[in-house]
Amino acid sequence: MRGRKFILCILAILLIAVPLFAACGGGDDDKGKNTSTTSAQKDEFPLEPKRFDTTIKILCVSSSRHRYGEVQFVADEEKTGNVINDAVAKRNDYIEEKYGLKIEVAPVQYPGDEIKLSIQSGIDEYQLVNDAVYKMLPNATENFYWSLEKYLKLDSPWWDQNAIENLTVTDKTYFVAGDALITDDDNTYLMLFNKEMYANNSELSGKYGDIYQLVRDGKWTYDRLAEMAKLVSQPDTNGDWGTEGGIYGLLGDNYGSGILVSGSGATSAEKTTDGGFRLTVGSERSVNAFAKVFEIMSDKSLTLRVEQLGDSGWGKVSNMFINKQGLFYMTSASSISSIKNSTAENIVDYGVLPIPKYDEEQEKYYNGINIYQSTVLAIPTTNVEKFDATVYLLEALGYYSKNFFGGESVAHAYYETTLKLQSVNSEDDEEMLDLIFSNRLYDIGAIYNWGGLLLDVYSRTLRSGSNTLVSYIDTIKDAVEADMEQTVARYKELAS
Repeated sequence: MRGRKFILCILAILLIAVPLFAACGGGDDDKGKNTSTTSAQKDEFPLEPKRFDTTIKILCVSSSRHRYGEVQFVADEEKTGNVINDAVAKRNDYIEEKYGLKIEVAPVQYPGDEIKLSIQSGIDEYQLVNDAVYKMLPNATENFYWSLEKYLKLDSPWWDQNAIENLTVTDKTYFVAGDALITDDDNTYLMLFNKEMYANNSELSGKYGDIYQLVRDGKWTYDRLAEMAKLVSQPDTNGDWGTEGGIYGLLGDNYGSGILVSGSGATSAEKTTDGGFRLTVGSERSVNAFAKVFEIMSDKSLTLRVEQLGDSGWGKVSNMFINKQGLFYMTSASSISSIKNSTAENIVDYGVLPIPKYDEEQEKYYNGINIYQSTVLAIPTTNVEKFDATVYLLEALGYYSKNFFGGESVAHAYYETTLKLQSVNSEDDEEMLDLIFSNRLYDIGAIYNWGGLLLDVYSRTLRSGSNTLVSYIDTIKDAVEADMEQTVARYKELAS
């Protein structure tokens, strides 16, 4: 009798615990952290079921400019066995079958330029447009795009909340990024490092220990980067720096100077609470951060920059890292797969780190995006007839790219399978990728490039050979702020 009561008690506990355990299922709201696709999840598609029986045409970046420019929207029918391509095909088939929404793409080199001509001509040819932020955002003031805050469930986990926070102006959200896209995350900056070089150098591993733990402890800073770089750098056989024959603590490019500054949380401009903008490139934080960055990036005995190697510098620097001639390589996430797929012999064993912080007191890490490549989605204002269907498709693309029950989701295929399983080889690196993609930063000043002067404000100073940032800001401040004020005025006109 006592045994029977015990069994009944255990069964009762299980009956209570199982639903509670299931209710706790699902995942994190941050992009990349929850990409499980085969089990039920707590998030349900938030729109009432509808059927449209129409085709939505997306003006997008061609594959020649970005490997995922087209395939993130429409699978290549001749390409099978690729996890991302297959996931896109299954997602689109499901959306078309369930909602009658078919997707077509019109790939071009620069959709932001193409849509400008289309809208000015009043042609309703494309229902969605996808291009890099520097091509898209400045056009919003010309009434090119619909504001989306009334139509999309923007607080949903499939939309990148960092993008919404950074890019929303006067409470209007014209652009979205998130799980519907691959070209946003794939163009986020990070640091790769040579694991073998780090482990085998006793001055590095002995002094700093586990570099991943250094990140977790908040001690991965500009100063640590510079100290480590000094310990490994060697000139070429002629004793010269700035050549392919040397070994460098840091491999990067001029644009990376701005990425490093953004690692401090500083940007060239920022939004204000009243819906405007404020120039911050001359702030104490920005100036102090750039001073440290300038020392690192201009020191030829520490850093080799792409530009030092001429027109073919990009490929040469990448190959140098692959061939174990660099401790750190500041690049975008797209390089992870490229390096892993390299045909070079004895390829570098690399790890992944966030962009370093300014100092240990800084609360979090910030990882800037490549504004020339990291993309957003928008609906052109010429899209009237198919507007409702387009909004519905946008939500469906976001949701079913994150949560898909007919196989592997697109987000999972890119993030968990392609990046984590195929391209990095440790749980530490996976943790770092989560950290990086959860803390993406957009420099609003560089994106709008007010006065034609902010986009390369840090790299221009670096190229000059001396740290003249403060004096240069004094010469451009009036022109930049005048252009900025015009942008604010135009946004307020659109909002009224």
